[in-house]
Amino acid sequence: MPDRIGTNALSNMLGDWTTGVGATLHGKLADSIRQAVETGVLASGTVLPAERTLSRSLAVSRSTVTTALNQLKAEGVLEARHGSGTTVLESPLVTADGRPGASVLPGIITNRRGIDLAASTPADARALPQVDVDLESLLRAGPRHGYTPEGLPVLRTAVADRFTIDGLATSDEEILITNGAQHGLALALTLLASPGDSVIVDEPTYPGMIDLLASRDLHPIPLPRTGGGVDVAALRRIARSGEASIAYLQTSVHNPTGATAEDWELRDLAAACDTLGLTVLEDLVLADLRYDGTRPAPLAARVSNTTVLVIGSISKLGWGGLRIGWLRAERSMLDRLVRARLTDDLGSSVPSQVIAAGVLTQFDEVTRVRQPTLLDRSRLAISLIEELLPEWKPRAPQGGLSLWIDLPRPVGERLAQRAARHGVTIATGTSACVDGDGASNVRLCFDRPEAQLREGIRRLA
Repeated sequence: MPDRIGTNALSNMLGDWTTGVGATLHGKLADSIRQAVETGVLASGTVLPAERTLSRSLAVSRSTVTTALNQLKAEGVLEARHGSGTTVLESPLVTADGRPGASVLPGIITNRRGIDLAASTPADARALPQVDVDLESLLRAGPRHGYTPEGLPVLRTAVADRFTIDGLATSDEEILITNGAQHGLALALTLLASPGDSVIVDEPTYPGMIDLLASRDLHPIPLPRTGGGVDVAALRRIARSGEASIAYLQTSVHNPTGATAEDWELRDLAAACDTLGLTVLEDLVLADLRYDGTRPAPLAARVSNTTVLVIGSISKLGWGGLRIGWLRAERSMLDRLVRARLTDDLGSSVPSQVIAAGVLTQFDEVTRVRQPTLLDRSRLAISLIEELLPEWKPRAPQGGLSLWIDLPRPVGERLAQRAARHGVTIATGTSACVDGDGASNVRLCFDRPEAQLREGIRRLA
């Protein structure tokens, strides 16, 4: 007998489906059912409730349900079987083996079918507020030809204003819009470092930085974390040894641990940097997602004679698909960054920049919703792990989208490979470590719909 799902179970699985992608109610319903099928939450062979029953349960017209289901049948997601009803067609699970290779990020963000808890990104574009982009807004946005190597003035001003509000006085002439934070980091390293140089990095660190350093023949020197902040004593020792003159530091919310630095830690770090002659890449990509809502002044606002390039992005607050980030640097350095960019890139997408500017004009409202939502999801993930995987020790994050989990044994890579065969992906701890450590850790992104998160952790168990 085929498996049947009841109306209440399906309603709970879809959650608040009216926030789904689509301009119409039937489009939103189709998107939510499609996502449940693609991730395997709604299993192959499952028979859906009758249209009339489903419409009553979802409190919509029968025509809305019929149109949504017909759309999914045309796409090959569902099938009408005589005598059985509407059935979910087979959807292959994840086939990637989860094994970290020479390049870390492709193994984390490569599109897969199944439940993706590996990529530390918003699940989709639903976190974005409504921003209208039409032909008139594009014509007003910047040069008619659409090429803006520095970025649209309206977005540069919006980013500069956010820095100024946070205590770092900034003009739009100190802002370069990039194709995401990864692009910004790549440009900065192109400008600051030569093959063979060493760069101090957090340990553990953002996996994408490990890829960037390897691609440029740069050598990472791991810098341990103490509590929420950087180990300043270790930073002094490394810098004074002359091994490196560049440091990549996450000074707000840390990826992957979710820890946040206290104000006194940032003061100590600033004082150390001012005496060490370091050039710092300050990563503030997750700064908007501190759960307590505070926004301590960044390191760049605290130093007096240290060069600090600041990296930011809209990807975690809003949506990675916009591919919009930014670099803040001194004007003379910004000119050099633009020239470096023009060798292989002529500017970021104008529509994406217009949307990003619209998001920043609604910044307070977006963060007011986003921060508590992520806190709730983190608590749900921790409670599920405590119930189903009591030997695991997740570290309660103070911000961000992910859990850094201590495993009872160094089996992270084997666990990721086996989990992939059960249709759920996680990031290995080794993908975030430069010294060969991390085998006893995994990173799990909890910024997912509740049904996906519950099912994903169940599969891990």
